[in-house]
Amino acid sequence: MALRAAASRLAALCAVAASLLLQAAVVESSELLQALEAAVNEDAAVALLEPHLEDLKTLEPEVLEQVVLRQWWGLAREIVAKSHTQQVDLSFSVRKAVRTLKDEAEELLRTLNPKYGLAQQVAPAFQWAQNDTAIFLTIKYTVRWNAPGALEVTEPSVNMTLNMFNFSGLGKHSNNKYRYFLSLSLFDHIVSESSQWSAASVGRISVTLRKRWPRKWPRLIANKKTKIGNMHMWMEMQEKVDSALGGMTTVSNSPVTCQMSEKLYCLATDTCKQADGCSQCPGKSVAKLDEGICTGRPTEKATLTFKDADMDEGELGGEVRISKARNEFDIDTYEVYFGKDDKTKLNGADGAGMAVGSAAPTGSDCEVGIRMNTPVPEAATHLLVFSKNEFGEFATPGQAIIKDAVLPKGKPTSLKFEDEDGDKGEVSGTVHIGRAEDQHQLEEYTLHWGKSERRKINSGSWVRDVMKQADKDPTTYIATSTKIPDGATHMLVFSKNEHGEHPTPASLRFVDGTKPCAALTDADCPGQVSISEDTDPEPGRAQATISFAPARSEEGLSEYSVYWGRKGCSDGGQSGAKNGHIKDVQVGEKPSVELPGDTAVPAGTTHILVFSKSKRGESDNCVSADFKDSGVSPNGSNGPNGPKPEL
Repeated sequence: MALRAAASRLAALCAVAASLLLQAAVVESSELLQALEAAVNEDAAVALLEPHLEDLKTLEPEVLEQVVLRQWWGLAREIVAKSHTQQVDLSFSVRKAVRTLKDEAEELLRTLNPKYGLAQQVAPAFQWAQNDTAIFLTIKYTVRWNAPGALEVTEPSVNMTLNMFNFSGLGKHSNNKYRYFLSLSLFDHIVSESSQWSAASVGRISVTLRKRWPRKWPRLIANKKTKIGNMHMWMEMQEKVDSALGGMTTVSNSPVTCQMSEKLYCLATDTCKQADGCSQCPGKSVAKLDEGICTGRPTEKATLTFKDADMDEGELGGEVRISKARNEFDIDTYEVYFGKDDKTKLNGADGAGMAVGSAAPTGSDCEVGIRMNTPVPEAATHLLVFSKNEFGEFATPGQAIIKDAVLPKGKPTSLKFEDEDGDKGEVSGTVHIGRAEDQHQLEEYTLHWGKSERRKINSGSWVRDVMKQADKDPTTYIATSTKIPDGATHMLVFSKNEHGEHPTPASLRFVDGTKPCAALTDADCPGQVSISEDTDPEPGRAQATISFAPARSEEGLSEYSVYWGRKGCSDGGQSGAKNGHIKDVQVGEKPSVELPGDTAVPAGTTHILVFSKSKRGESDNCVSADFKDSGVSPNGSNGPNGPKPEL
């Protein structure tokens, strides 16, 4: 303990000492810089730095920068020469100081031009493209798109209001200063709050102007007679966004263009009307002079969808998704109500419509939230959305039927399955599902692979859906050679309807059943097989006794299958060794087969094969014994000494 305490105190003292040394070095460096600033000539600077020249690592970069900036070239060269022998890299400090001097010198040369201090105002080159909801600009700090320009601007200013876009910024190029200024009177109004700009690649800015109304503009500028020489189409961007304009008709007018001729815009006909002519604008008979439009109640409806996320019966919760009206030109809000049918609001006790919420148009789809556990009002059958502005609501609403989402009340009572496929890693057989005691709100059962009693495997868990049965337990068959997915240890079955699954499944840990004698050392393989001498002298005929030892464990075995073989088990087993079936011997019977006289021997037979067998099939492995037809001599001729005589 004493040693640990002493070590701790020593470490603390070392840390304090290091801190003091660092502070001293900082103080010394600061004092040296101050002394250099006060030095009247290079000789004085040499005297100050002489003690440090043999250990340049101790000098701060600012010291060398000060020497270069004071233009003490002899001292600077001496320091750089010594840095090579001391292997100290001073390149960054030297280059930085020289660059500063060079910039100052070039700036001095530029000031020889009496007009240099005055920034010349020029219009920058730009490109534009559009989709249904936005205008895209890319502005380059140059007067011609294909010409070089300033790499950056200072004092950038962007102003976006109504149908006006203004940009300005100061830049330098080719020893000249420029004030880049771009002012655009746009074809239609934009939403400044939703528009944005940012510095793009070197020498450019990118701008996204949000259109007030989703439409296809015929041009960028309000006055079609206005010519801007350095305005170009942004073809690369236009090709990317063209799909949003598919099937959309190009408009001819806007409130901006109509106001230019002291008229009002009629959206329904895309024409300009005299101030007293709004009565001829379908559905928009009210003149709104300050906005340059004929207006009135909205003339288009939105649509909506709703999926209840609250799984309690009689309660709702979730997001009402509103698909915007085709044109939101005259819509201030979307108002959502409970409805008693697909057109009529459901009124509350105060006689007013039972409101759900409202949303402002955004140029895209929007949402209104319904809080969880919101009771479904009695007699409410629909959700309705009305388009609304200061003049009222559009008479026809968008609508969606209320579907109160409720999960099945009952869960499956049991799950039974026994693998009938004898191959490892594969299953097949009939799945028996114990139907739920309460099948209210239950449409079907869904079968999944599971990694535990309650959890599905991470991917590919679904097996199939099984229709419920009113008066019996449903079943389904898993086809032969169905692969067991990685990680699957259980089968799970859930009760299900269109809204989801009951959270608790019935489960079964399945057993991958395999055929017997998977390896020759397994206890369910048959023992040694033998065959007595063939006593039938006829070639191709046999009379003998086949004997074999039963498996050490016959649990699960049903019989032994005995075959003629064209080769031994070590050369084939199930793979082409069989040459004809002899007999199946049931487990428990005498493990032998009598071949009576004149038993036909299939051509090519050289062995007797014995396989063990269960309800999952016959084993792939077997045991075998050599078979010799006594009617055939070793050299292949009939009889022991040649052909048998004819009788």
